[in-house]
Amino acid sequence: MLAQCPHCQQNLLLSESQLEKLKTALASLSAGKTLRMGCPKCGQPIVLNADGSVANQAELGSAIAALKKPQPVRQPPPAPVPPALDWLVSGAYSEKEVVENVPHALIMIADQEITARVTTAFGEMGYQPTYARSAEEAIEKMQFVNFEAVALHSRFEGGDLASSTVHQYLREMAMTRRRYIFYILIGSEFHTFYDLEALANSANLVVNDSDANHFSLILKRGLNDYQDLFGPYLKALGNYGVK
Repeated sequence: MLAQCPHCQQNLLLSESQLEKLKTALASLSAGKTLRMGCPKCGQPIVLNADGSVANQAELGSAIAALKKPQPVRQPPPAPVPPALDWLVSGAYSEKEVVENVPHALIMIADQEITARVTTAFGEMGYQPTYARSAEEAIEKMQFVNFEAVALHSRFEGGDLASSTVHQYLREMAMTRRRYIFYILIGSEFHTFYDLEALANSANLVVNDSDANHFSLILKRGLNDYQDLFGPYLKALGNYGVK
């Protein structure tokens, strides 16, 4: 007589009276007929032959085995690779007007050569460069001036980016101000124009030190991409009076 549910494999624990009723019902079955009952544990239907055996036991066993078979673990897709930068060498990039009336850019870079290239690039785009000599000075300036662009070198404060108080300040800045700042991170650890890396670091653009000599071209394309992506959104916010 059936002792376990063929579905959940738990003991049925039928009482003597229930067993007698089951035997009587099975004995009254005509040839070729089956008896259907519900498992008191899982509620799944159990179909019995007249001799008390489970109907289609072989098929049911295969189905249970398939359910118990461990499923393969789905691995996340690989991260996209950094973009190719062949166009930097050739300089083949179509220039167009990007942003108007955005005169203020805060530059925080210790390396004088990179600072000069970044300053030149911002000047060509019509920005008024401003400099900070320390994190405290930079934060104080940002508290009183609405900068439209900020360029920070990851080693500006001497340590790495994770320990940078300026970077932390920008990450925690209210979105009503932050969404209007084009934030550029520069450093040897970055891959130029790698959007996933920029997103992970709460920036709009990342630039490797080795590409600083192309910064004018990088800035023009970066601002164009930024304007194409966020321009309509910011305009819509302005139409609704949202800052």
